Amino acid sequence: MVVVILLLIFWKKWTVALSVILVLLAVALGVEGFNYDVDLQKLWDTGNYQESRVESIKDKDGNTVRLIWECVKADVNCDNFKTQADAQARYDYCMDEIKKNNPNIEDPRKLDIYGLDRDHDGIACEALPKTAQ
Repeated sequence: MVVVILLLIFWKKWTVALSVILVLLAVALGVEGFNYDVDLQKLWDTGNYQESRVESIKDKDGNTVRLIWECVKADVNCDNFKTQADAQARYDYCMDEIKKNNPNIEDPRKLDIYGLDRDHDGIACEALPKTAQ
């Protein structure tokens, strides 16, 4: 990064290209501070950083599971929801997304990646109130 800054200062005709490289390096360093990655193709297509978040985790059998956007593990736990219905909707959505993006996984509900359905009955965050009070 220091080299790019020095080149920016001394090599005027490449200022735009070097500025882009500097921004990309800064973004790459910033992303390393999180527990997820960014799908650059999705970022390019959508222009939305949140939609392009990706996390790869290992399931209990050692298989790599790819989690995308709203299903990044840090964002999906019972503390993030006010009602059981909200948690259930996200759980169902994420199970469908995991299946779609990980064809090697037959039934993502058996993995309980998020810990939302510990008794494996298909009901997420059972301790939360059913509806908003």
